[in-house]
Amino acid sequence: MTVREEAHRLLDALPEDRLSEAVELLRQWAAAEHGERPRRRFRTTAVFDGEPDLGERAKEVVRDAWGAEGRRTA
Repeated sequence: MTVREEAHRLLDALPEDRLSEAVELLRQWAAAEHGERPRRRFRTTAVFDGEPDLGERAKEVVRDAWGAEGRRTA
C-alpha cells in the first residue's frame, strides 16, 4: 500500500464530523507547497457560558456590579 492509498483509506475511515478538519489541514499543506500563505481560521466553541439574555441585560448587569455609582443612566 502506498502512502497516498493509506491517506485515502484514513480519510474514508474518519467520522463525518471530523472530516472537515482533516480537509482544512490538507488544504493548508497543499497551499504551502504552492507558495501560498495559508489563511488562519479561528474557531471558538463554548467560550462563553452565561445566561441567554446577558447581552440584552448588559447595562443592568454592569450597574449591579458597580453598585450605586453605576446607577446613573448611560
